[in-house]
Amino acid sequence: MQAARLGGIEASCRAQSSRKMSMISMRPLQTGVVSLLTEGNRRTLETSRRGASIMAVVHPSVLWAQPEMEWNEHDAIAHPVNGDGSVAVAIQEPKYRIQICMDCSTRVLNGAEKMWAHVGHSGWKDSQDMEMTRREGEVWVCEYKVPASRLKNFSHLELQLAFKGWMGDHERWDNNGGDNWTTAVELSMGRGLVTGPKLNAPRTVISILLLRIQQFMARRMLTQEQGAMLRTLAWSKDFELLRLYQHAHSNKYNDEAMLDSLKTRCSMLQRPGLHVVHIAAEMAPIAKVGGLADVVTSLAKAHQSTGAMVEVVLPKYDCIKYHDVLELTQLTTLQVPWGEEMVRTVVWSGITEGLPVYFIEPTSKHAFFWRGCFYGEPDDAARFLFFSRAALEFLLWTGQQPDVLHVHDWQSACVAPLLKEQYRAAGLNRTGVVLTIHNIAFQGWLSPDYLTIAGLDRDKLYQPDKLMDDSRPGFHPHQHDINLLRGGVVYADCVTTVSPTYAKEVFEPSFGMGLEGVLALHEHKFRGVLNGIDHETWDPATDPSLPAGFSADNLEGKMQCKMALLQEVGLSFQPKKHNPGGRPILAIVTRLTEQKGLPLIVHGIRSAILRGAQVILLGSAPNPEDHALFEQMAWEFGKGDDARLVLRYDDALSHRIYGGADMILIPSAFEPCGLTQLISLRYGTIPIVRETGGLADTVHDVAHSAILEQDRNGFTFQGSNEKSVEVAVGRAVDAYFNGWDWWRGTLVPRAMLQDWSWSRSAQDYLDLYHSLR
Repeated sequence: MQAARLGGIEASCRAQSSRKMSMISMRPLQTGVVSLLTEGNRRTLETSRRGASIMAVVHPSVLWAQPEMEWNEHDAIAHPVNGDGSVAVAIQEPKYRIQICMDCSTRVLNGAEKMWAHVGHSGWKDSQDMEMTRREGEVWVCEYKVPASRLKNFSHLELQLAFKGWMGDHERWDNNGGDNWTTAVELSMGRGLVTGPKLNAPRTVISILLLRIQQFMARRMLTQEQGAMLRTLAWSKDFELLRLYQHAHSNKYNDEAMLDSLKTRCSMLQRPGLHVVHIAAEMAPIAKVGGLADVVTSLAKAHQSTGAMVEVVLPKYDCIKYHDVLELTQLTTLQVPWGEEMVRTVVWSGITEGLPVYFIEPTSKHAFFWRGCFYGEPDDAARFLFFSRAALEFLLWTGQQPDVLHVHDWQSACVAPLLKEQYRAAGLNRTGVVLTIHNIAFQGWLSPDYLTIAGLDRDKLYQPDKLMDDSRPGFHPHQHDINLLRGGVVYADCVTTVSPTYAKEVFEPSFGMGLEGVLALHEHKFRGVLNGIDHETWDPATDPSLPAGFSADNLEGKMQCKMALLQEVGLSFQPKKHNPGGRPILAIVTRLTEQKGLPLIVHGIRSAILRGAQVILLGSAPNPEDHALFEQMAWEFGKGDDARLVLRYDDALSHRIYGGADMILIPSAFEPCGLTQLISLRYGTIPIVRETGGLADTVHDVAHSAILEQDRNGFTFQGSNEKSVEVAVGRAVDAYFNGWDWWRGTLVPRAMLQDWSWSRSAQDYLDLYHSLR
């Protein structure tokens, strides 16, 4: 069977049988130009470079055997119902045989000595490293089998692929630029699967079965949908259903056991995947303050692509970018209890980044989200406590039972205690809660009176092992506050933070911010999962904000981005004979807060200029004193040719800085994960970072990291003093000037080819979600 080749990969999926082959329908998961070619009994699906082509001929294998044969322990042994037992057959479970062919002649694994295909299905389920065989030249092949019972959805076979090869003395990956390869086949009922022979059952057996099903429905042991489907199958003399009933009847199963057996025939009525609802204060691009917004959107999209049903609940701020919300519609109106009043709350629905989003809009004298801003109000904690309760009221109104509520930071952390103490009894009794701490420095403090206002039992929850925060003085003398993030940690089923290193640091008083003791008590459910970035949003080859696209294989566009960026901010491009890239641009893209290491930023700017670099800073300082400091520096450098400081938030400009800069400085005092360094690596802008939190997990020094050479991607320092950042900046600038060919030809492509997408971390979260079911 010939398969269409695309992006260096071809795949075919088939099972053999003595019977006539049955074709199945197909569709791609990833976007691109799609054509369906039909030739006889073969169909070939072709997608764009990011997809992969797959052909499938699917049929169960049937083995005929004589009684003296040795049966496989996995075979189903059956005797004809109208015989005397002298004839037996062994029926094997259908398997899908996937043949994979990788042509490396134009890809990064060209010249590999050995090759493996990393293959999985249904969101990397049953993933294996399959050693490949060289067929000819740079063409490698292997085979992967998927038992039909392992599919998440009986009508859908989805494959994920990546490749690795042994190149000299090191291992190298080709994961399609971080996107992996994904392809899918739809299995049409009655065409892609072949059923066994019909059972010639007496009419009385069918009638008895129909009555038993009706009895189960009357006793509410079956849903209406399940009962209707089982009755239809019995009416049509479904072979498998009749076999299950006769087996249960002959073995004298009780009602519960018989019902469990029969229900396997309507398992397709079960959810095809997880149902996850994110309850958050931010979502990119419509309501973004920091990295939280990017994580919510990127993680939700990554899980949606695996077949999960993912929804987001968000406050309906008056300052949302509504032009990025599609199909905005008023859905319902709720009356949400809040102290002694009932707050009329309108729920809206819309689509953002392909995700269903529900917007909570309370219409009350408090004007909770009609403030012209996302945060920064004196009553922020009260506003988001109301939001948490309103979100649960909405979910209760829907009548749904999500598998997981994923809440983020203090703003929605109180969903966990509200769910466990109040809304479980009201009907949300099968839902688990995952809390992700993005930045433990912000925790949400309130007077304990708000426990009563939110409908919680003050005497029960105002305790040191619940929501009482006895680590700091309260707002009122002789009274501790409640801490919303603390409540989330105590009540959530699982707590994560955004990098493995930060997950260790928060147990220290200098990082834990008063929560280290509570985290220690709940260490058994706490873990670090590294954030990723959305490779669709952050792609230098297709980024609409850049004047020119570029890739690791072709960096011409990055030089064009550099020259355009210098022109945009009013600096000159100064190429030299031995260094055609000109002076290096050191970028700083950040919120100018204490956490981000303001003294080190200031000293880093001056050190870079003294070494011969140009500096471009983009950021805003919420503290007036800090803003005045950087305004003074902007004025100081405004007329020269060394630096420009842009003191505002500008998303489009940040893209152009990532695209045009040569290096970026991130000297954070602490950094839970950080997305800046991941984006800069994707755009070939080399990070200079302080080794803390997620920065330590993702940036590895080119000179002294204890890892393989091909994984080293930046410049790091440990100290928090000016000398430390000065040395690191100096090393980076010197490497640029004195090793231009290595910088441009090795370091930049290496950084761009590293995979910091959500593919690995999204699977970690899926595993965590499944553990709560």
